[in-house]
Amino acid sequence: MMATSFTLASMTVGPVQFDMPVWLGLIPILWVMVILMSRRSLAGLGTITRWVAIFVRLVVVALIPAAMAEPQWRREAKDVAVTVIMDSSESVPTSKQKEAEDFIREALAHQDRKEDRLGVITSAKSAFVQALPSKLTRGVERQHLGPLDGTDLAAGVRLGLAVKPQDAANRMLLITDGNQTSGSVLQAAETAKAMGVPIDVLPLKYKYSEEVIVDRLVTPASAREGETLNLRVVLQAVQPAKGRLTILMNGEAVDLDPDSEGLGARVDLKQGINVLSVPVKALSTGPQRFEADFEPDVRDGRMVGDAVVQNNKSLAVTFVSGEGKVLVITEDAAEAQHFLDAMSAAKIKCDVVPADQVPTSLTDLNAFDAVVLFNESAYGFTQKFQEDLRQYVHDTGGGLLMVGGPNAFGAGGWIGSPLEDALPVKLDPPQKRQMPRGALALVMHSVEAPDGTFLGKKVCEAAVNSLSRLDLAGIVEYGWGGGTEWVHKLAPVGDGTAIKRSIQNLMFGDMPDFTPSLELAYEGLSKADAGQRHVIMISDGDPAVPNTSLLDKYVDKKITISTVGVYPHSGADTSRMAYISKYTGGRHYHVNTAKGLANIPQIFIKEAQTVRRSLIWEGQPFLPQVLLGGEALRGMTSVPAITGYVVTAEREGLAQMTLKGKEGDPILAQWQYGLGKAVAYTSDATTRWNTQWVSWASYRQFWEQHMRWVMRPGGSANVRVSTENRGDQTVITVEALDAAGERLNFATFKGRLALPDGRGLDVDLKQVGPGRYQGVVQSDQPGSYVVSLRYAAPDSTQQDGVIEGSVQAAVTRPYADEYRTLEDNTSLLSQVAELTGGRVLTGIAMNEDLWTREGLKMPVALRAFWLWVAIAAISLFLLDVGVRRVRIDIPAMWAAVVGGFTRQEARKAEHVGSLKAAREQARAKMVQRASGLQPEQAVAQAREAVRKAERLSGVKFEASAEQLKRANVNIAIGGAEARVAPTNPPPLPKDAAAQPGEGMGRLLKAKQKAREEMGEEEGEKQ
Repeated sequence: MMATSFTLASMTVGPVQFDMPVWLGLIPILWVMVILMSRRSLAGLGTITRWVAIFVRLVVVALIPAAMAEPQWRREAKDVAVTVIMDSSESVPTSKQKEAEDFIREALAHQDRKEDRLGVITSAKSAFVQALPSKLTRGVERQHLGPLDGTDLAAGVRLGLAVKPQDAANRMLLITDGNQTSGSVLQAAETAKAMGVPIDVLPLKYKYSEEVIVDRLVTPASAREGETLNLRVVLQAVQPAKGRLTILMNGEAVDLDPDSEGLGARVDLKQGINVLSVPVKALSTGPQRFEADFEPDVRDGRMVGDAVVQNNKSLAVTFVSGEGKVLVITEDAAEAQHFLDAMSAAKIKCDVVPADQVPTSLTDLNAFDAVVLFNESAYGFTQKFQEDLRQYVHDTGGGLLMVGGPNAFGAGGWIGSPLEDALPVKLDPPQKRQMPRGALALVMHSVEAPDGTFLGKKVCEAAVNSLSRLDLAGIVEYGWGGGTEWVHKLAPVGDGTAIKRSIQNLMFGDMPDFTPSLELAYEGLSKADAGQRHVIMISDGDPAVPNTSLLDKYVDKKITISTVGVYPHSGADTSRMAYISKYTGGRHYHVNTAKGLANIPQIFIKEAQTVRRSLIWEGQPFLPQVLLGGEALRGMTSVPAITGYVVTAEREGLAQMTLKGKEGDPILAQWQYGLGKAVAYTSDATTRWNTQWVSWASYRQFWEQHMRWVMRPGGSANVRVSTENRGDQTVITVEALDAAGERLNFATFKGRLALPDGRGLDVDLKQVGPGRYQGVVQSDQPGSYVVSLRYAAPDSTQQDGVIEGSVQAAVTRPYADEYRTLEDNTSLLSQVAELTGGRVLTGIAMNEDLWTREGLKMPVALRAFWLWVAIAAISLFLLDVGVRRVRIDIPAMWAAVVGGFTRQEARKAEHVGSLKAAREQARAKMVQRASGLQPEQAVAQAREAVRKAERLSGVKFEASAEQLKRANVNIAIGGAEARVAPTNPPPLPKDAAAQPGEGMGRLLKAKQKAREEMGEEEGEKQ
């Protein structure tokens, strides 16, 4: 029986669902109208034709509303898809994860419905799909898991809901210990419940009976130089335990027990919380890093009283205030000597280091109030340091001074770097400047190294990012299909979108010969309108070396080639690439270590700068124009002449240009960037371009004023910061006093929190008491956080009535909360199962049916076919027009068909009779000629012969030897030729001539009959 259901939104008739059933109400109305109108409009048609036309029209007017009602074909699903969400975080013991994988395999082995599906999602700090729900999934395969030091079960559930198939009923299986460090699995379960997806849970149960956790290391957030700091180490022990505690200060161990061997101290921990105090004296300024490390006793090769080593360490940082200090980064201290002498005369302490000795963390950078980049190029620094330096200025309030030179600004590869945003000038030359541009061709060969394809794409992007928008760049590659081609032809870089899209299409084929690639690169570069033309080629060195005639062309056109040999197979490969670069005036780089591999992007940036020399202006001395308003230039109305600088562009917004050069180019600019300040001086501070400056009487004053303007304001001993960890958040408390020791009220704080991943967050402090300010920040990531605050408050004792200053503090989270869990959280998983209508599984695969239909509502798959209904309506409409406009007499058509077959049989019989008569006449003529009889006698004899032949046609005749003798037969014997007596053909009878008028008569009779039939039909119509 056909099922029918109807709602305001849809109507279902059997397997068909109409989403807009209101249109179906037009069908009976249209049918009535068609029948009434057809009584007159179709009156001229015959009876059968008229009813056919009415039927076709009724079908057409029914199909049109049916198509508008949006019909869909319904199919109810029969299979079930189970998505397994596997907890892969490090809080779950490895043995428990293996048990979970075995459970899934056993459950698949006991599955008897082959149409059901299985999907796998792993969830740790992030969730990843390992296998989409499919009939082909036969187990758990872990490919990419992401960081394992966190658990976000909610992300796994949400991802499972996103990938669930629509044509199957769905269940989820959550396999976890129930401990989550981020997200809320209960909220995700609410979503699953709303979507009708039950979540079964399989708790991974465990409990550590012996464990020691270094809960935290508490130190003052700030202190003064020479002050004694009281460190407090808080340890948590599940059972009494023994071990050794070590304290490190800036990487050096503190002697906790002078009377014992070693620098640590033996500790005897009781069950529960243990607090140990350690006094340490702050002997230097800047951030002081402390580390507490607990080592449990070891017996028979295993730790006693401890199971997880990741939680045996804690960190803390104390900022010790003192005299301001500046970090000067330069590759040639002698070149910077004039500048350093000016700093020394101004009593500004400087630490001078080359690029490879810079601080490795943001916390260490905060030991300095400002950083000076003295004619430094970008390729000398890692990407991380550049990001840390930008964050140091923006989020921690540090100062930045970039001094120009041939290796600085755009000429030094800083275009597109993270630090570019911190500078008060744009490194790309201004659009109005007509400057020689560079042309760079990248020749790419397969990089046979771990993640070689990814590395190859990154180095291409690094090189392109260091070019200006006007420079030309192209990429030549040997594809895996064979043949060398331009992946991206030489063209202006622009915004970089086009060439970066081409970079993603690189395949890094293994070329057999360098010649085709270098010939193609030469054809492009030789025609390029560029001042500098350069090729960077990366390879393992095994392709054949090009002939010298090609390299001579490069030399003649002054096109240089630099080669980067990555893991060459032999010394000969290295020699080949070094030969190419040396012949053309380029450089060769040999990379065969993991560290060298990491530096390849910097090599490409450095080599890309070969085409950036056009950004340097050098010429006759000129006087830069001094612009009023610069605080760091107060008291100076003029400056000496300069002979060169790196071309940059003025930055809009808050940036302030204080010295202007040729064509309005910035020579000196400054601005506030976040909490910090930055100054850019595009000329140099030496005798290369500033010969008159070094002997200028105000040289020291110029640099001192700019350095003091850019440096972070000194801290106040009357402002103290303390931090307190509360789960995933940290409470920051500031207690402030004025110069007289009174509570400092109504202060305004502007703060930033520098996160371990390089991001920054605003810090909002509100006054909660007299001289007391408080705020809360999110600190759920492991690592070090730096809190930087600048404050201003009314103070009548100050000259301008305002007291200003800055203060810093550090928040440390040495390890993730993942390592604080000591047992499973089965109760949470039970809530998830109860909320969604799922089950709590026991872990015995043979007793569990993961694909059970219980509690599931089988989904219905819908497929729209309104378009086909509309096409059918259009087709039948054309048929309707044909039936009405084209005269069709169905009875006559039938009669014609039947008559045609009848006449065909008659004509066939007549034709056969004619053939027989002709044959008889032919026989009679033959007999007459042979015997000389009269025609009548010959005809009779022929007919008699035919009758005899018909009687004997089925009889098999075999003559005897005697009969053959009597017969008049000539037989050739022994190969002799038989001679046959000639026979004259008999004359034809005269009465055998054909009658010419017989066929024409039949045709006239048929034509007359057709006219009579048509006349009768016209009479019926009238």
